[in-house]
Amino acid sequence: MKFHAIITLVVFSVLPVSLHSYAKSLLSSSNDSSAVDTALSNNTAPWINTIRLATTKAIDESLLPFSGSVILLNNGLPVLALQKGHAISPDSSFVIASLSKQITATLILQAVDAGKLNLNRSLNSYLFNEAIHNTTAQTSHSLPNPQRYDYRISIHHLLSHTSGVAELGKPNRFEPGSQFEYSNVGYALLGELLEKINQQSFSSQISQFSQVNSLNALYAEVGSIDAIRERLPSLAVGFNESDTLIPSNIVIDESLLAAGGLIASAKAFALFQHQLHSGKFLSHESYELMTHPHTNIKFLWPDMSYGYGLRINRQGGLTEYSHTGYLPGYMSMSLHYPEFNLDLVMLENISLNLDDLNRVFQLHNQIRENIREQLLAIK
Repeated sequence: MKFHAIITLVVFSVLPVSLHSYAKSLLSSSNDSSAVDTALSNNTAPWINTIRLATTKAIDESLLPFSGSVILLNNGLPVLALQKGHAISPDSSFVIASLSKQITATLILQAVDAGKLNLNRSLNSYLFNEAIHNTTAQTSHSLPNPQRYDYRISIHHLLSHTSGVAELGKPNRFEPGSQFEYSNVGYALLGELLEKINQQSFSSQISQFSQVNSLNALYAEVGSIDAIRERLPSLAVGFNESDTLIPSNIVIDESLLAAGGLIASAKAFALFQHQLHSGKFLSHESYELMTHPHTNIKFLWPDMSYGYGLRINRQGGLTEYSHTGYLPGYMSMSLHYPEFNLDLVMLENISLNLDDLNRVFQLHNQIRENIREQLLAIK
């Protein structure tokens, strides 16, 4: 699928500015200027136009600092491309934080489809080349092996955040499969697992995946933000909210990539998401496993379950697959509504203060509720 040409009215300075003045201008633009809203010139359904206008209005009228890029697809075609903030353009890329987990889960399930992985086998059997019977021979009274993870942890547990995984050689946090506990460590281990079975670095696998699927603005880069920007000038500088905006000092290493360190433009991630839910990447069986509610979770949004790399909500009879992300300097949200073939991706380069989680995700919540209200009204 190709993105149709969109006329984008984005003007930004090409003059060099200091980081201090950049932060000042970013804060000013995120609070005062209107978001740039561009849409296809062809006719769209009234409900799409309502969602497009409501999304733009929510961002324009928000009292929270916002800088970022938003794209809305219907049937794979962009009906909204919105940018706001100093030097943010349609080609700007962002650290997508935990949206990375959708891509990691996709690569794991592709390995399942290729016969390289069994979701019910133990993590140890793959990472340490142990025979299956050796990974299940221990009893619950066995002492932890300092060179192994809990023998009961399967690939399924890692994908669904039900592993309870602890540090190598430490007792597990709980019996695998007995409860949900969000685990970045678990997804980092999935990245390590992919390296083991494919004999290739995770970053190389992402580069290959990006090239094969024409996801030209999906990247796996390591280093400080400044170092990455030298190689990838499109990466927006991330800022942490304070009395002023403070540049993010995060360093992305290989172990962070699979859990939350990938980089993408809004339209590249939207294209990935559209292709994922259109059946391009996975077998029907694997896709059903990915979108199956394996465990209930507590989240700011009610009635949520977790599949593989996706949150699932079916409240009111409306199916929604979603995820959010947060890293110092970056925030993200993705939404997919299969009955309407509707995708929204929102990537930001200001991370709000975590002292108040409801405030942090206030704009995400408002945009999501606007979309759900409109879709439920016509369902």
